[in-house]
Amino acid sequence: MINLLFPLYNLAWSVAMPLLRRSRRVSLGWAQRTLREAPDGPFDIWIQAASGGEALLTNMVLASLAATLPPQEKLRILATSGTNEGIDSLQKGRDMLSPGGNLEVSIAYFPFDAPHLMQKAFARFAPRLAVIVETELWPGFLVCAHRNKVPVFLINGRMSEKSYNSYRHFRGFFKRYGPEKIWAISPLDGERFARIVGPERVFLMHNIKFDRIEPENHSGTAPIALFLPATVPFVLLGSIRREEEQIILETITATLAHRSDIIIGLFPKHIERADHWLDLLRAAETSAIKRSQIDARILPGTVIVWDVFGELAGAYALAAATFVGGSLVNLGGQNFLEPLVFGLKPIIGPYWRDFSWVGREIVTSGLVREVADATELPDALLAAIDGYGSRAEVIEEVRRFFRSRQGGTEQISRQLIDKIHLLDKMSKITT
Repeated sequence: MINLLFPLYNLAWSVAMPLLRRSRRVSLGWAQRTLREAPDGPFDIWIQAASGGEALLTNMVLASLAATLPPQEKLRILATSGTNEGIDSLQKGRDMLSPGGNLEVSIAYFPFDAPHLMQKAFARFAPRLAVIVETELWPGFLVCAHRNKVPVFLINGRMSEKSYNSYRHFRGFFKRYGPEKIWAISPLDGERFARIVGPERVFLMHNIKFDRIEPENHSGTAPIALFLPATVPFVLLGSIRREEEQIILETITATLAHRSDIIIGLFPKHIERADHWLDLLRAAETSAIKRSQIDARILPGTVIVWDVFGELAGAYALAAATFVGGSLVNLGGQNFLEPLVFGLKPIIGPYWRDFSWVGREIVTSGLVREVADATELPDALLAAIDGYGSRAEVIEEVRRFFRSRQGGTEQISRQLIDKIHLLDKMSKITT
């Protein structure tokens, strides 16, 4: 069947590529995506990171490989990504590796999955092992890996119910061409993968993302600290999405009605919404100023609307209470783990499926408070201002919570090294 369908899949790519060429996003790295320019193999490992988030995890795996690999051994690594953000992140990760160390890392855009291109990619890169970070199961990639006898590992695997409902229709394909081994980040993800490829190929691991959580005591050295009176509570509303604006506006007015002695920092998810927010607040007769216009101490009862990049983390280090947006409406949530790193327990809404990998224990443990809807939010913010104890105590709680969930990066780096060693042995036997 695959011999019949693959030519049609290849034809579909041939038709689509002239259209893709016009896309500003996809045209970046076009020469590499079409293999007119590409690194030359052979490579020991080809690791694919779909975008920026997966690239960060890839960088962690590469750093762990460099630390775990015996000093006398060297590996040639090809790291690819499908987006400009992913490529930038991979390059930064490579720059942090020791020059002249035991990893030689090349970086390129992931080739288009057109079978004729993917076959050329496997011939040019000649990887001994292919690794997919999280879940991006391209059929051309998988079939060409199988035909070239290249084992494929999928690490930090996750599969949503929506993805499962799509993949399950192609069980026959994935049982034959799917990854040799899959390390899933939860029993539920593992169960879904097992139904697709078979349980004998699925294993569990700690999510690599847990290894990124390193809480520390941070002093209030953020630039905004110069303009915040030390005795005035600072309440932070972070990563607020456009769809939440009206309900967050009501939260702001209700909170200030009870505590006019506070300052509120509002961080829109997209800073181009700052002017719109300023109009909303002034129409509601609420004192407001854009962050870029601050040149003196802020008075209590004021809302600061952030229109400056890169200051959210520093603001978490100053806040007495925080809500993390994208969670009051069904948008998947935003990163509520970041304030925990600063010893600040966040409040979130009920919609945080994009962070469901953390586990509901984060709420039941008391590290995160979940409100059922916007009506509960003002009271939750007011209670949090004085109710969570010192940052040092919270940081110790965070360390205890995540300690038992860390170690996935080292686990996977050892699996990759073990596989390379096994391939070495098999190669010596056959020769």
